Amino acid sequence: MRMPLLTCLVACLLMVSAEAQTGSRPYPPDEVLSRIRPEAIRAHMNFLADDLLEGRGTGTRGQLLAAKYVAAQFEQMGLKPAGDSGTYFQTVRFRRIETVPEKCSLSLTRNGKNQALRWEKDFVTSGDALRTDTSVSAPLEFVGYGISAPEFHYDDFAGADVKGKIVVELDGAPASFSDAPRAYYSDSEVRGRIAADHGAVGALIVWAGGYADHVPFERLARFSHEPNMRWLNAQGTPNDARPEIRGFALINRDISSGLFEGASKSLKQVLEDAAADKPEAFPLPLSASIEQGSRFTEVESPNIAAILPGSDPQLASEYVVFSAHVDHLGIGDAVNGDNIYNGAVDNASGTAGVIEIARAFSSMSTRPRRSMMFLVLTGEEEGSLGSDAFAHSPTVPIRQIVANLNMDGISLFYDFRDLVALGVEHSSLNDEVQDVARHMGLEVSPDPLPEEVFFIRSDQYSFVKQGVPAVAIAEGFKTVDPKLNGKEINLKWERTMYHTPQDDMKQPLNFDAAVKCVRANLAVGYEVAQEDGRPHWNANDFFLQKFGKK
Repeated sequence: MRMPLLTCLVACLLMVSAEAQTGSRPYPPDEVLSRIRPEAIRAHMNFLADDLLEGRGTGTRGQLLAAKYVAAQFEQMGLKPAGDSGTYFQTVRFRRIETVPEKCSLSLTRNGKNQALRWEKDFVTSGDALRTDTSVSAPLEFVGYGISAPEFHYDDFAGADVKGKIVVELDGAPASFSDAPRAYYSDSEVRGRIAADHGAVGALIVWAGGYADHVPFERLARFSHEPNMRWLNAQGTPNDARPEIRGFALINRDISSGLFEGASKSLKQVLEDAAADKPEAFPLPLSASIEQGSRFTEVESPNIAAILPGSDPQLASEYVVFSAHVDHLGIGDAVNGDNIYNGAVDNASGTAGVIEIARAFSSMSTRPRRSMMFLVLTGEEEGSLGSDAFAHSPTVPIRQIVANLNMDGISLFYDFRDLVALGVEHSSLNDEVQDVARHMGLEVSPDPLPEEVFFIRSDQYSFVKQGVPAVAIAEGFKTVDPKLNGKEINLKWERTMYHTPQDDMKQPLNFDAAVKCVRANLAVGYEVAQEDGRPHWNANDFFLQKFGKK
């Protein structure tokens, strides 16, 4: 029976009014969410984490095979290429910096007596990004965390004169800083810039306290001889290089303790001061000589980008970006007889999630209002390099990217009762995350490990630094099965499996949990794509002040 026109109009107005009163958001329909299937996620991971791809090291044959696999998936869906010259690939040039151990040394001089330290036992260093050979000899000055944060009236360099000196710094940032500034100031590039701006010529990092307490120095040393990379701009200049810093090394706790012998405070006292947020700068009674040797080669590796155009003529020029990195560590030192670092959870899983979100959206009869970009990145394991290169030279205007949802490892360990959305407290994306959690019957928990500054350690941070609100959504520590301890499971995995060859498809994996995680990411992105207004930074937010006004 046909409803009279006036009755129909009244009914529609009542529906609109009800939505406005309840704050209803455009949650994705079940037929879209149901397209995220455990079998599909597992199938992608089985291929990407296979030994055939040899760990997908940045710029290697295995990583290029993975890139071609992702591009083929996007092409099969009919997505629009969003790379260079009408392709799905954005080529990124890298300087591959191979450390030459026999040309690396660190020695300490006290009262005319020289102590040569042992490579990979006492210290580790990496190759210099600008010079194949570099060295520096200078007195040492302890400067706490090496942070100057005038906005918080905090300055580790107060009263110190480090011009022409090598600074000695603790890893991390003050515990009194809230999560965002703590993450920002923990960034090695930020601290390197601060040291250089104060006139320092080198840096020694003390590996003791904080994050170092559960990540042993020996684990870092295992990767010390692995090459590192920088992305190159159009002029061939490496990103974030500081020519003023002519030597760098990281030293273990025993050597660090020795630096403070005869100084005004011991290492124990320094760590206690730091825990109380009262580190003080003071000179150390010795000098150091650092030598670093490197070999340079240039390699290329692609980001893979595709677009699903939006359906709204007014909003289709804006983009919601789903991202994940496809690279891992390649072939390295054998652990338990295996030398292929397959990277199943980190991050074949996130790549699988992006592919299946793209498939779900591309199957819709009516596309989302805003355009969707699906971005699978290279070089994350080298320091979020592919995403940083993309964010500096995006294939769509950066101001038209309204949000980034990054997946660096999806939930695969246990069924969960809560979500952790890293970065959500900084922007209006919190509204979408809270709504999606409510729909899914989940809680939203804060970052349970803020001291590990995960938010700056993956690709979402590259977008934040260009002023784009971003989140990284995964499971919290609250388990559906009360017999399971989510925190213990995650920390044990990080301690025993993370960045080892054992992160492969032989480990126990929960693909139903993976589906729940991917659906949460899809739903948040869908809501962002459908709403009239674009996400915005919260008023006076730290990241707004640092990056949001570019």
